[in-house]
Formats: sequence, structure tokens, C-alpha cells
Amino acid sequence: MACDSGSIFGCAISNFPWIIAGLGLVVVLLLLFRLALSLRERYAANGPVPVAPTPEPPPARRPGAVEPGRPLQPTPAPAPEIKPAAKPTPLQVRFDDRPDLKLASFQDNGQVQGGFGEMLTAVMLAVEGWKQLPSKMQGGRGIGGLFVREVRGGGGFEVLCIETKTNNAPYDPASTSDAKLMADIGELYAGGRLNKQIADELTRGLRQGASFFRKELWRHDLASGLTTISELGRNGEKGRSVTRSCARLMSALFMSLEQLDRASVYVGRKPIEPPEE
Repeated sequence: MACDSGSIFGCAISNFPWIIAGLGLVVVLLLLFRLALSLRERYAANGPVPVAPTPEPPPARRPGAVEPGRPLQPTPAPAPEIKPAAKPTPLQVRFDDRPDLKLASFQDNGQVQGGFGEMLTAVMLAVEGWKQLPSKMQGGRGIGGLFVREVRGGGGFEVLCIETKTNNAPYDPASTSDAKLMADIGELYAGGRLNKQIADELTRGLRQGASFFRKELWRHDLASGLTTISELGRNGEKGRSVTRSCARLMSALFMSLEQLDRASVYVGRKPIEPPEE
């Protein structure tokens, strides 16, 4: 650079524009350097900023060919049919209530058949709350049946004297007259079958009449299962009667005895083969 003024100050004035330009260039370079340092510090602190990938669009679905008359959407499958559970129904069983018992059912023994009738009477009365008392001596003498039951609110007992007959067995009114029963009660006491207190009360009730000592005739028809009950007077004469069915009880009692009497000595049919010992 030429300086023609002959002095340093004159030379500086002539070069002033170049000095200003140089200073400006230095300032620009310093600013750029400072900017570079700032960017470097930020990158070191946070790292590179992640860039989310751009999702790819799903492939376009090509429509399939649809036949004429066919719906665009498929028809859903029908739901499976749930059948209701079958409602239980009563059993259709046919049977005859009649026991259809004959003399042959008791080994053709009339005494066994009569004993079955007396047992049936005792069971029927026990179900109704009656208690049976001893009424016969050894060998069968005595009263057909004596039964007692509490009188509701009466503070004591009532007595029922029963004469039982099966099928067409004859009935003698004298067998249940007051005089005959009085003698039978005395014989039962003398034979030790009844104690004195019971014998005395039975005798007192018999004398009072039918208020607390009643007499009845029970006749069982073992074929039909019907039982006819007749009231009896002081001399054993029959009065009012009523008939009721005990067919199922009669059949059940006979079947139970048939199982008990496995050798069929009294009831049922004789076994084909003798029982094993």
C-alpha cells in the first residue's frame, strides 16, 4: 500500500477504509466461531433428535368379484339351536290295588288266615295311636283284641275291644257280650296276663258302657282289600257299619310276612327246592 503524504498519520488516513473492512471481517469470524461452539455444546448434551419413521400406508385391498344376486357382505352363520331339557314326567305304571289273597295263600289253613286278619287290625290301630294289651291265653282263649289310647284333655284312657273276622268267617255275638268279656278279663288277670290295676279299670269301663269302652267287629275281605267296621252292643249285636280300604297295607303286610316265612310254612307258596341248611 503506497503512502504519498510523507507521514504516518497521513498514511493511516489513506488506509482507513481497509482497516474498517478488516475489523468487520474479524468480528464476523468471531460470531461464526461462537455459533459453532454453541451448536457443539447442545449436540453433546442432548444427542441427535430422533426422527419418527413415516408409517407406510396399508396395501390397497382389491375388491373381489361378486356373483349376481349375491350380497356384498357374507351371511353370518346361524346360531346353534339349543333344545330345552326334557321335562320329567310321572311313571306310567299299571297295577291292581286288590291283594287278591285266598285261603291257599295261607297254606289252606283257616287259623293262619284268621291270625293274619288280627295282625292287620293291630297294625291299623297302632298307626292311629292305639296300644295293644295282652288279651289271649295260651291256646287262643280270651278276647280278640284289647287296645287303649289317651283321651285328649280327658286325663285318662279309652278302651277298644275288637273282634276280627276274615272273609266269610262266622261271627257269634255271644263272644263279645258284656258277660263274656267280664269273664275273659278275670281269666286274663288270674293267668297273669293283666295286672290288677288294669283289670279293675277294664271292668269298670265295661260296666259304664260305650263312653270309654267301645266294642267293634272288624271284617277284612282279603281279596278286595276292604275292611268293614261295625259297632257292637252290650250283647254283641251289630249296629252301624262303615267300610274303608286298606288294600295297600294288606298287600305290604302279606309281602313282608312272605319274606319272613322263607320256608313258606304259614304263608306264600312252597319253594320248588328245599332250602339249604
